[in-house]
Order: sequence, then structure tokens, then C-alpha cells
Amino acid sequence: METRVSKLLGTKYPVIQGGMAWVAEYHLAAAVSNAGGLGIIGAASAPPEVVREQIREAKKLTDKPFGVNVMLLNPNATEVAQIVIEEGVKVVPEIPENSWMHGNRQALL
Repeated sequence: METRVSKLLGTKYPVIQGGMAWVAEYHLAAAVSNAGGLGIIGAASAPPEVVREQIREAKKLTDKPFGVNVMLLNPNATEVAQIVIEEGVKVVPEIPENSWMHGNRQALL
């Protein structure tokens, strides 16, 4: 099913897995990518080296595109973002700090 989204992301289907903190780890991201969607590793508040390990493990399981959700509230967000760049991850979904969802995250819990 080729769409503008799937062409842009290099996936078979226009499906993007959510970067759910502490659930969306490399096994899930690689499985979604291998199934034709875009898997996302949820970095949450993980230390930078844990994120690097997650990326490298995902690369062992898939040669398909996947992304990493970098939580901007993580005190190590700058280091995590640098690792994502160094590891060649091309997709980094994020909720902008000025969005309604970010400002009202307590209402979403």
C-alpha cells in the first residue's frame, strides 16, 4: 500500500508505531519495521548509552527504517539527540513543547 507517507518514510505501509515510554523498546520497533511499518524506540528518560544500545540492537534485527522518540523533558535530551544523529537514525518524532498535548500532559494521564 504505497502512499505519500510510506514513500517518505521508506516503509511498505503508512503505519507509524507510537514511541511509548518503556514499552517501545528495540524488539517492538524492529518487529514493526520488519512488518512494513515504521517502528519507534521510545527513549523516555533512558540514559544516553541505553538509547545507543537500543538503536544498535534494533539495527541487528532489521535493515528497515525505524525512529527514536527523544523526550525533550529528559535532562539528557541533548546527549540522546546526539547519539541518535551519530547512529544514523533518520526519524525522530516529537511533541513540540508549545503544543496543547505537551502543555496538558496531566490531562492525558
